[in-house]
Amino acid sequence: MDYLNYYFLKNSYLYFETPDTLLETKIKRSNKRFSINHFLSYDYPINYQHNSRGFRDTEWPNDLSNVIWCVGDSFTKGLGAPIEHTWPSILQNKSNKRCLNISINGASNQLLKNMCLQILKDHKPSTLVVMWSFFHRRHKDPWELIYLDNSSEEEDRSVFLDCYNEVNNYCNDCNIINLIVPDQPHDLNNLFQTNIIDRARDCLHFDYKTAEIYVDHILSKLT
Repeated sequence: MDYLNYYFLKNSYLYFETPDTLLETKIKRSNKRFSINHFLSYDYPINYQHNSRGFRDTEWPNDLSNVIWCVGDSFTKGLGAPIEHTWPSILQNKSNKRCLNISINGASNQLLKNMCLQILKDHKPSTLVVMWSFFHRRHKDPWELIYLDNSSEEEDRSVFLDCYNEVNNYCNDCNIINLIVPDQPHDLNNLFQTNIIDRARDCLHFDYKTAEIYVDHILSKLT
């Protein structure tokens, strides 16, 4: 199965691909942090444009030998924020290297693992940055995003560790930088995490100030 082509319209019910002005009701129902004032006063225009692979990014270059691969869920995609505020975009500007944003809303760590393994196998990258997702987000089918019910915290953590170890033990030739989304409790020193200090328009995801903290950590690992 090809995990680097995702035609999101197949599962469009999972996504906020409509203009942000139409999202208020959906977000308010699902997000306790929702603030109508923040939503209406957000200063930056937002649109969601996807490349031919289905990712929120421009088209990939033909030469992928010197790119940074960025993998994650909706925090990496930048839901509720302009694409310029996403951590892969900021990383691209600060590193002067093309950064590929390979992210899917609602992605489980199982799906992120499959995406990373395909990148490592098919493209042999020099740098892979993965922002791991919430431990409880597990799927019966990692591609179709059919959620598991009634899993325990112990099981969720065990599945995450399996995913993490499989990616990080795949090879020694790639600099793999591991991040994790905010608000996911963990005790692993090699997962970089920061608190959210600014909110995107949907009041759930982080904005550029928080993204910059992640990027500064990534840059420290690149040097």
